[in-house]
Amino acid sequence: MQAMGLFDFLDGIPDDYVPKQRMTAEETEEAFIYLKNHPLFIDHIPEDIENYPELLALQNLQYDDTPVNIATSLLKNANEIMKKDGDKKYFQKKAYEVYTDAIEQDCGDKELMAKLFSNRALISYKQKNYKCAIQDCKWAIENDPKFIKPYFRCAQCLYQILHFSEALKFCNLALEISKEKEIEELKKLILQQIEKQEKKNEEEKKLQQLYAICNQKGIRMGPSKITLPPEYQPQKISLEQVSPPILTVPMLVTYPEFKQRDFIQYCSEQTKLYQILAPLFQTPLPWDQDQKYNLNNIECYIELDDGNYAKLNIKAKMLSIMQGYKVTVREFIEILLVCPGTNYYQKQFRSEYHILNDQ
Repeated sequence: MQAMGLFDFLDGIPDDYVPKQRMTAEETEEAFIYLKNHPLFIDHIPEDIENYPELLALQNLQYDDTPVNIATSLLKNANEIMKKDGDKKYFQKKAYEVYTDAIEQDCGDKELMAKLFSNRALISYKQKNYKCAIQDCKWAIENDPKFIKPYFRCAQCLYQILHFSEALKFCNLALEISKEKEIEELKKLILQQIEKQEKKNEEEKKLQQLYAICNQKGIRMGPSKITLPPEYQPQKISLEQVSPPILTVPMLVTYPEFKQRDFIQYCSEQTKLYQILAPLFQTPLPWDQDQKYNLNNIECYIELDDGNYAKLNIKAKMLSIMQGYKVTVREFIEILLVCPGTNYYQKQFRSEYHILNDQ
């Protein structure tokens, strides 16, 4: 009896069928395309999945189960998508949709729901959609208060949107669950930012108080026009915390004849100008070879807001100087100091600077 071959058990094969040893190039290409697009061999989810009915059918099979099993399967699928390349928007979008499908199963398994919300929050965090991520983290915590990841993730998001106090709260809650190094490091960063914010708030509070008092005293304030050399290390105009508060302002003294400068850090509003300048002349100025500059033989000028210069009364108090001229007090006051008995004063100073009230 002749042995039966494979095709003897198959219906629909012609009696005269002769199997081919090789396919033509065209047949090989067709077979390759067919297998490449077959759901059993496909290695990625195509963007136009609606054009693949077989794949859609297989995908829909996962929904033919209990809500818990469906959500678990979807969680696994979404995680696999993120493992492929979770930093690419295409995979993030697909995974986000799958996590959302799983969440919508409302399976009742709180631990599973917490993982789904937490993982979806991670995608929102990667996309810098911090508010959505924060909400998902809070829903995750509601479902599983002992799950540490959403606490940490929520703290990360709050840190990014500069809500440092609330971020610290979630860090502390996470550390109550587990003393993780990564959480400790985030907490240090948050505390540093809180300290910076507190200092900034305190400086703004002082500045507001300073502006209010200057306004009461009839003194205008504004930003500095020039940048001082670093060696001066100037103090800005400030308030002495006494009752009533007293203004102190730094002073830049410029000697235009010699192109030299002195810097006085603290000048009280109650001090007269000559009293402030007196320490400069306790010894002769090193660049004044003729020694003509002294407290009894100098004139002082201040630049007004319009660019002109006004001569100052050196017996006047600093408060009256700041009040009595159309000048905006900036981080410091700059005055020009000249000696009227020099050739520079007679020949150059008047042409270099426009003096309004030369007396």
